[in-house]
Amino acid sequence: MNLHFKNVICVLFFFSFLLNVSAQEKKITGVVSDSSGPLPGVNVILKGTTTGTETDFDGKYSLNAKEGDILVFSFVGMKVTEKAVGAGSELNVLMQEDANLLEEIVIVGYGSTSKKDLTGSVATIGVEQLQDKPVANVTQALQGKTSGLQIVSTGGRAGDATQISIRGNGSLSASNSALYIIDGVPQEDMSGISPEDIKSISILKDAASTAIYGSRASNGVVLIQTNRGGYQKDISVSFNTSYGFQNIIKRPSLLNAEQYKQVSDAARINYEQDIASGALAGPKDPTILTPLPDSPYNTDWLKLVLRDNATVKRYQFSVAGGGENTRAYLSASLFDQEGIIKKDNYKIGRIKLNVEQKMNDYVKLGVNSYFSFSEATPFADDNNTYQPYSNALGARPDVSPYDADGNIAVHNFSNPLFAFERQVTDKWQNLGGTLFFDVTPIESLVWHSAFSGNIRSNRYNRYDAPNTRRGLNGDGVPTGYGYYSTENNRDYLIENTVTYTDRFANDKLKLTLLGGHSFQKWEYEDSFVSGENFPSSDLSWLVSAGEINQGRSFYKAMALESYFTRLQLSWDSKYHFMVSTRYDGSSKFTKENRWGSFPAASIGWTISNEKFFNVPAINELKARASFGYTGNQTGISYASGQSLIGSGENYDQAPGLAATTIFNPDLKWEKGQALNLGLDITLFDRIDVNLDYYEKETQDLLSRVNVPQESGFRTMLANVGNISNKGFEANINARIIEKENFKWNFGANFSYNDNEVLKVGSETGQYTTGFASIVKEGSALGSFFILESAGVASEEYTYKDADGVDGQTVAAGDMIYVDQNGDGKITDEDKKVFEGGIAPIYGGFNTSIEYKGFDLGISGQYSIGKKVYALFKEDGLNGGAVGAPSYSENMLTEMLDYWTPTNTNASNPRPHLSSEISAWNTQRSSRYLEDADYLRISDITLGYNFNFLKDSDVKFIKSLRLYAQVRNPFTFTKYSGGDPEVSYVDQTAQSGQDRTDGSKIEAGVDLGGIPNVKSFLIGLNVKF
Repeated sequence: MNLHFKNVICVLFFFSFLLNVSAQEKKITGVVSDSSGPLPGVNVILKGTTTGTETDFDGKYSLNAKEGDILVFSFVGMKVTEKAVGAGSELNVLMQEDANLLEEIVIVGYGSTSKKDLTGSVATIGVEQLQDKPVANVTQALQGKTSGLQIVSTGGRAGDATQISIRGNGSLSASNSALYIIDGVPQEDMSGISPEDIKSISILKDAASTAIYGSRASNGVVLIQTNRGGYQKDISVSFNTSYGFQNIIKRPSLLNAEQYKQVSDAARINYEQDIASGALAGPKDPTILTPLPDSPYNTDWLKLVLRDNATVKRYQFSVAGGGENTRAYLSASLFDQEGIIKKDNYKIGRIKLNVEQKMNDYVKLGVNSYFSFSEATPFADDNNTYQPYSNALGARPDVSPYDADGNIAVHNFSNPLFAFERQVTDKWQNLGGTLFFDVTPIESLVWHSAFSGNIRSNRYNRYDAPNTRRGLNGDGVPTGYGYYSTENNRDYLIENTVTYTDRFANDKLKLTLLGGHSFQKWEYEDSFVSGENFPSSDLSWLVSAGEINQGRSFYKAMALESYFTRLQLSWDSKYHFMVSTRYDGSSKFTKENRWGSFPAASIGWTISNEKFFNVPAINELKARASFGYTGNQTGISYASGQSLIGSGENYDQAPGLAATTIFNPDLKWEKGQALNLGLDITLFDRIDVNLDYYEKETQDLLSRVNVPQESGFRTMLANVGNISNKGFEANINARIIEKENFKWNFGANFSYNDNEVLKVGSETGQYTTGFASIVKEGSALGSFFILESAGVASEEYTYKDADGVDGQTVAAGDMIYVDQNGDGKITDEDKKVFEGGIAPIYGGFNTSIEYKGFDLGISGQYSIGKKVYALFKEDGLNGGAVGAPSYSENMLTEMLDYWTPTNTNASNPRPHLSSEISAWNTQRSSRYLEDADYLRISDITLGYNFNFLKDSDVKFIKSLRLYAQVRNPFTFTKYSGGDPEVSYVDQTAQSGQDRTDGSKIEAGVDLGGIPNVKSFLIGLNVKF
């Protein structure tokens, strides 16, 4: 009996053990593929739970599950596949395409939506277009990638920034820059992230898409989501590196010493002949007619300041992966660039860490953090006496760069080499992050709460040693000069959103409701101290200065609070509707004008999903329309609408207070309204076309107006103007060939923007600004106000007034200008407005070909209708206007085509020493205004993937790619200057909430700034 009982117990225990084993989890592995091969990035979810993972680069996945569990496989453009876990541990899946399922996810403000439900104008840029680009800032890699996005490089300095605008420029003094949202956090720029860190980029262009960001979104929004790793995903290690060389994109042609003497002699001889004929009186100082002596020197100043084969190096390392409840991404990168100007260097390092943890099925915590540091040795700005490149353009070739003692020679012009004497470092550190949690109390409801902070600090140190040119004081005494400044800029953001998403009516009605609150505060601290009387040129810190002669420090703060909501509805994948509003309050304005409301609405109709629609060639046809309001308060002072009293207004050594700004109690938001009409078409399952027409008007422009002098001020900030932008955009992307061993894709975009200043708020309806620019009602921003040139007089020319009476006479060989008002003479009243400083038509293109292991990518950009005022040519074509002992600056070789009695069809007037004649011939006119349309091949990349490694014994290498790349190899343009893309920007200016932006209204002026660069590099991408 006892033995029988024991046997029964053993049998029961055995079956219990078997049942327990069968119910235990096991590791399921497999490969997910489609007809073309393995699929990376497929979502694999354990049905009924939030547990899941993604397939890796080779389509492989692993997941813990029990026999009988259902695994759900989903991927963009594929039918959702469900597979049951069997007795084995391997489960491979072949996914099928679903041509009718366009569930591509697009990142939008405070969330995401499927592309088929999208009603606004949103462009997505594939991250593959950003990879392997040797750029200091991500914005440089976005150039030409989508319509409506106009990005202009500001020159060839190491670490140079770019100017970016979306659908034109709509402000005079407030910011014209787009808003950057990185992982949900507003940022001033994109310098803190590497291209390899980016998972997705969305460009929000119309008001319906941007209005959810209210007062910060009038210039468009760039949304960036960074990599986060994957749940239950094997650890993946990546290493990317490249090394290359950079050179000036175009070297200007300057006169050599012999040619310089030829022009100088011609200028002197022409003056002497006019004196002899009685046309001109002799100079007060006859010694200026002393002939330029012969010289043994023939100095190539550009060779002395330019660096050949400047290096550019890039290193990036990342680790990504995750377990069942944790995923993480860690990256570190270094970008090291030598400028094409000697001693110009820029270096930036970045570290990024994203960690996400599922606490349970209801709560998820996460941290997105980043740190970056940069160090630069910046040179003087383009509009500066000591800018080495522009000084090299004007330096005389017939003198030595050094004196007899080997020191930098002092001449009557600014020796370009003086720029290299200064010791300067500019260091920035940026530390920030976001702590967030998501709570999902029920399946359809998510509460997202986030706290973000950012600290950006700067240390700028400059030293001019006593034995340098700039180390001399005003009396020429070698005292030395030191300057040290610091900035500490902080901001924090507290944001809470609640999102409810559900389906009704047998899943035909899809509803998404969002509500949220946001509070952000900025704090800025700035200080500097300067000194002189250094005892030694080797002691460069201010502690060694014998006299601290100046110093300052200040603090300022501003805040923005917001409430916002959005409702999205979609019925049967045919009819789509969205309405949103945001209510913003800014500390910059008075209580009466502090709050602004920014509503928007949009609709969409997917015509191709209607039963009556039967066009086999058209897979998708969707019409969109939107209208909304946005605002702008970025770029104006931290308390522009307040009545401020400032300290530091001292008198006779006694401290004092005084009003710092004139009080404008009516100051309020800039407000923009925008209409957008769009059409999305997919043809033959291969060609995607997006068409958009928009009208955008900015009202109540923030700009300064003149006030009576008895107020104690000259100007006051007010809401005074309107600007209109209207345009058309087109994008086309085609998957021309898609085969297993051969793929060919092509994309192109086109943008046309008609910008017009409707009102500026002045009595005259215009005002001049910058060097040759004007803001005028009825004209576009970026217009020029100059005389209209009619060429060189081949013979004596006499102006006549409206009655035919003779007026001003121009000698043969001198410039003729158009007498616009017909009064028989040339004055400022004859100046004319010329548009084109900002191109109205622009776009880009790209194509990629893959054949077996090889890949070839080509991209480019173009600009049509652009003009550049070559201001540097006013000196570069001066005609030898200065005589002994100083003599003129050097000139461009095109000056050699000057008028003589035997060359009457010359492009340039006769050289002349008379200040009267030279001033006439070099007036600010369309003589220096050039067509600057261009087509640029911006990138050619040829790579090879070593695919055979997958089947080799080197199992630890998942992929390896080697590539060669040329950047900016070809530029086709009529512009004779260094670069048609030129745009003068103050490189010392920093972005910020209270920094004004006048660069767009002064666009298209070439001061002789450092041109862009072309580069060649090789690179390596490895995944382990």
